[in-house]
Amino acid sequence: MSKLKIIPHQSLKWSCAFLCVCISVCIAFPLESKEQRGVSLLVFQEHALNEKIYDIKNSRFINKANLLGSLIGSKYILLGETHDNIKHHENQAWVINELARQSFSTSVSFEMIDDTQAEFIADKDIKTSKDLITLLNHYKTAWQYEDYYKVLFDSVLRAGLKILPANIERQELYDFIRHNKNGLPNETEKLMAEVSLTPEMENNLRKDIIESHCGMIDQESAEPMMNGQRIRDATMALSLLNADADRRVLIAGRGHVRNDRGVPVYLSSQDKDAKIITIALFEVEQDNVDIASYLIHWDAMKLPFDYVWFTARAVREDPCLSFKKKHK
Repeated sequence: MSKLKIIPHQSLKWSCAFLCVCISVCIAFPLESKEQRGVSLLVFQEHALNEKIYDIKNSRFINKANLLGSLIGSKYILLGETHDNIKHHENQAWVINELARQSFSTSVSFEMIDDTQAEFIADKDIKTSKDLITLLNHYKTAWQYEDYYKVLFDSVLRAGLKILPANIERQELYDFIRHNKNGLPNETEKLMAEVSLTPEMENNLRKDIIESHCGMIDQESAEPMMNGQRIRDATMALSLLNADADRRVLIAGRGHVRNDRGVPVYLSSQDKDAKIITIALFEVEQDNVDIASYLIHWDAMKLPFDYVWFTARAVREDPCLSFKKKHK
């Protein structure tokens, strides 16, 4: 029997950057479709922070009832995840189930569904996650819907909530950022023009992208990826802004939902008085049991979210080792 591969503590800084940024950004580049690999095992389930929820503004731990109470009056709820952690999707599904009990119309926008796939699901009477996944798979992507998103799709469909795309098709995005091809939607260009990043924000984003590629790219190579990240943040924001619902939920990677330079910045530029709540699902780290120890990954004085929900960690291959093998 093969041994479980646990990423060592000293590698956590770049592995977190890789998972939070590279998975988000690198999907902009052509990817081969992947066979279903099955759900990754979870470890550190006895960790002191596992399933704890931390209120960043008030510097305190809260329970699920407190978390739900904080969502009252919110127009936008952004749920940031690690894509290959099934527990993150189960917790997101719990939030969806609780929201569905309330008397608000609710839409759910998915980073995992792009504008091309939207054509396959438009005007379809989709009853089950199996039907939805079959339609989404008409266009091949790297997302493992059956393994990781079925539980979440089940919750959304059972509640009768509107499913919306929140991504741009990867080849289209590749053309924009690598070949300077014109043709971004006017709405996207306009929003990006209205929201500019400060030099500090740009430097931090550039640093994240270089780290996410294990230091194997230079600053010049990082520039188009930075633009790709901005395009996708703006695209996700527009999915929420244009939704016809009282309450609008986004399912996306954590890097996209950070308050300081992600989707919330674009939302607040257009909907200034709306209440935006960001909930980031964090994998626990074996030796880190205090909140401050998680700051190292985010280049910020405080965690750039409203709430952090800690979970067990998924077992996965060392991402930099795999990346370096492919790019020798």
